[in-house]
Amino acid sequence: MQNTKKTCAGCFRVLADATRMGIIKHLQEGGAQNVSALTKLLRVSQPTVSHHLHRLADAGYVTRTRLGKQIRYEFRKDYPCRGCGVFSAPIRS
Repeated sequence: MQNTKKTCAGCFRVLADATRMGIIKHLQEGGAQNVSALTKLLRVSQPTVSHHLHRLADAGYVTRTRLGKQIRYEFRKDYPCRGCGVFSAPIRS
């Protein structure tokens, strides 16, 4: 699932969605959060946030941590692809 070798095209394909970029921005700025918190921040439905978090987790951008019944998501600061420097600048909304 989490490859150590990524392509820039694959990374940008996952990032080519405004909701996913919003999720990453909130996780970078606010730390680990659950789906409910992200749903309120992004003002989109819970299934939409869950779908995008699943895509981001599968691509290796976020990690999942279970705390009781909650799952908290956190941006991976050690994301394996740094070739293009996509996360070296702040994300603008």
